[in-house]
Amino acid sequence: MERNGFLINKKIHQYILPGVLMTVAMQLGNVVDGMIVGNLLGPDAMAAIELSMPVLLILQMPALMLAMGGAAEAAVLLGKRKMREADGVFTASLLSGALLSLIFVLLTPFLPHGLALALAGNQQMAALVEPYIAVNFGGIPVLTLAIIFCYFMNADSHPKLGSALFIIANGVNLVLDFLLIKGFNMGMAGSALSTIIGYLAGMVTVVFYFRSGQRMLRILSPGKIPGGVLQWVKAAARSGIPSAAFTLMSALKSVVINSAIVRFLGNDSMAVYSVCANAVLIAELCVGGVIGLVPNIAGILYGEKDYFGIRVLCKKVLIYSYLAIFGLLILFFVFPQGIAGLFGITEGKMLVMCKTALRIFACGFPFYVYNKFLMSYYQTILQPGLSTFITVLQGFVVVVPFTLAGIFWLGLEGVCFAAVVSEALTILLGIIFRIWGQHAGKFPSGGRYMLPKVKEERCFDFSIENHLEDVIRLRDTLFSFCGENHIDEKDANLIGLALEEICANIVRYGYQRDKKNYMDISFTIQDGSYLLRVRDDGVPFNPLEYETETEGPVVGGIALIRKIMSDFQYMRVLNMNNTIMELKIGRR
Repeated sequence: MERNGFLINKKIHQYILPGVLMTVAMQLGNVVDGMIVGNLLGPDAMAAIELSMPVLLILQMPALMLAMGGAAEAAVLLGKRKMREADGVFTASLLSGALLSLIFVLLTPFLPHGLALALAGNQQMAALVEPYIAVNFGGIPVLTLAIIFCYFMNADSHPKLGSALFIIANGVNLVLDFLLIKGFNMGMAGSALSTIIGYLAGMVTVVFYFRSGQRMLRILSPGKIPGGVLQWVKAAARSGIPSAAFTLMSALKSVVINSAIVRFLGNDSMAVYSVCANAVLIAELCVGGVIGLVPNIAGILYGEKDYFGIRVLCKKVLIYSYLAIFGLLILFFVFPQGIAGLFGITEGKMLVMCKTALRIFACGFPFYVYNKFLMSYYQTILQPGLSTFITVLQGFVVVVPFTLAGIFWLGLEGVCFAAVVSEALTILLGIIFRIWGQHAGKFPSGGRYMLPKVKEERCFDFSIENHLEDVIRLRDTLFSFCGENHIDEKDANLIGLALEEICANIVRYGYQRDKKNYMDISFTIQDGSYLLRVRDDGVPFNPLEYETETEGPVVGGIALIRKIMSDFQYMRVLNMNNTIMELKIGRR
């Protein structure tokens, strides 16, 4: 008997489809949106969307910071069974996000015109950029709330609702693109408005979330938030710094690079570069849902100190991501003209430029995947400093100087080479910074994952099948472990009794007898206590809510265990039963 990854792998496969569907809906919506605009309004209109990106990123920055940072905090708090604090993060993120987005709305009459002129560089482009920016200013409250709800629903074990929000939003968006741009001749304003209306339609999933009996997060009145609203806004913002830094760096990078390309290489090169920028969205489409498993699952595992489970998760995420990205690489090298044609570039010099640019640009995808994984992982385990460092390098500090040099060295091809080199160099500098920080005591030790090595003599970590014989065998193994670690015989008997009662109950009532399943058992000695954790993905069963009954599951033994233990906790997390029992050392 030893610990295996059966339950974690099962969760990965349950979460991966909703995550992939959400990312596909989100990124495919963005990519197809660009295709529709490019084909209906021309390459200049597609370039105008890329020129508008810095403003859109700044508008979405508070939402992404609060959503990703707040969801990471909430996931860890749920893993630690701190329910009220998790509710506080959820509520504070929603309130502050709504307030900040309303401030942007008030600025709608004043900023879009000047920003369009500054970003476009000429009146022709500015006329396309301004209406697109103005509609996004006015509709940012809808996008803000949608983004925050999506990330928190994922953290609260409702990934299907999170993915459904984006699927509905982008489906409606694409339909309305044709209707508003072509049917009502609304041009760029119609493209932006279809996005806002789409996300408003997607918010219907929030209704189903609030009606779900399995949700753990609740909205509190501001006066009932533990520690006050400001405390949890700061916590969400602190954990969301990498997301904010990524958004800010992306905006600054877009301003500098787009302006340089338009002014030094011309509108045609800007249109080709827009296709390359959409290539990154296509890469995100392929791997974003897989890497999205990290914040959805790893945060809770980290709160539970399930380091084995985190390693299993990270290994699978990287394997699946690289399988997808190498398939994409083949597509870009073999069919670049087909990809260019999807964006309305089908002939002439622009097509030749686009084919070469896409092939070069795609070489950076493998490095991009690893950087994205590290940023997501370090943010999830509440190491925003390292995540932010990688973000700033990737988003601005490395790529902008290389790109500007590339423009004057090789033109558009130099821009694409710079994207590849900057991604690879970011990985190298990130590794050097992490190793330095670990030696200096600024970051936790434990290699790239920053996880402590489990000392075998102080930790008992096993997985067993759902058979009573395995339960008895595990109990005997636990007794041997207790003897080897000089645990008092009375304490060992109590721990063995608790293990047998909980696991036997799971075997009898948690699973269908004819199906193979596993449960994870962890026993650790720490901080003056013995901690026993049992995890299974059987039918929901909260031992805290049951007393001895005449029919149904026999819980009389469990009731006795609850009285014996110093502390007894239960939570349904990631659609798994998690039972934690604590016995103080030397308790009599």
